Amino acid sequence: MKVSELKKKYKNQWVLAEVIKEGPLNEPVEVKPLVHSSIREKIYEHLSRVKRGAYVATFYTGKIPKKGYAVAF
Repeated sequence: MKVSELKKKYKNQWVLAEVIKEGPLNEPVEVKPLVHSSIREKIYEHLSRVKRGAYVATFYTGKIPKKGYAVAF
């Protein structure tokens, strides 16, 4: 699944995905979703169970806050 498709399918969700293909700047281009949730902690719980050495990425598919707001991850 392309990252653009993932963002449409799991709108306003946190997603943990296995990276299948990278772009020229090593950014994930094609991924396999492993788990999604509106609650970030659920993603972190699942991340702790991912096999060591697996190439995964986390995404938040919601809107990014406007300039002047701070976000902590």
